[in-house]
Amino acid sequence: MQELKVPSVGESIVEVEIGAWLKKEGESFAQDEPLVELITDKATLELPAPFAGTLERILKRTGETARVGEAIALLKALGEGLPRPEPEAVVPQAPEPQEPLAMPAAERVLREAGVSPGE
Repeated sequence: MQELKVPSVGESIVEVEIGAWLKKEGESFAQDEPLVELITDKATLELPAPFAGTLERILKRTGETARVGEAIALLKALGEGLPRPEPEAVVPQAPEPQEPLAMPAAERVLREAGVSPGE
């Protein structure tokens, strides 16, 4: 989770008023999509999203003031908090059937003699 902070909007401006929130808590947004309006004594500007994600919690409501550098919301980056996929387990394959080591008649003679064809 990352904080959305009030950026520096001018040399003499130390605080802003929170205007309208353009996204609600729990809503997703794209990178650079406007999230909130910030009102100064000189202008109103939209604060864009620094990355794609979800607006998790609004810390400053419409009409409240916030100082430059103060957190006004908590954002969750797209994919943040999802479990990482575990590597797939390697399943050993059964050995391929081997061709007989001896002809059927020879196998019979070897079996009668008590000898394995693989020896």
